Amino acid sequence: MSIRHSATFARATLEYDAEHERALLEAITEAIFEASRVSDCNAVVIRTGEATQALLTALACILAMSPSATGSPAAIRKTVDELGKRLRRRFASAEQSADLKDFVRRSFWNTDEGGNA
Repeated sequence: MSIRHSATFARATLEYDAEHERALLEAITEAIFEASRVSDCNAVVIRTGEATQALLTALACILAMSPSATGSPAAIRKTVDELGKRLRRRFASAEQSADLKDFVRRSFWNTDEGGNA
């Protein structure tokens, strides 16, 4: 796994970078799939509980590095509330994604013997 996106220091510190967000999402998704491969067959078993906890821990560590997010208990509450709103919106959007629905249907609810994961 390697992140191919790179930026100059000036670009990295200038403003929000959607390209960098996409590169991070790709790297995180790839890491989850790679860590979820099983050794006794050609399959990936995404353990949603463990993945969720790991992502939550990583998010907490990232947020702890942000002075604006951790300046006070009120700042932490505001950050967590805003993240909760964004998470609910993204969750609803993901649930409506045709690609995700198809992936879940083929991977988790298929009754074909042998599966299609």
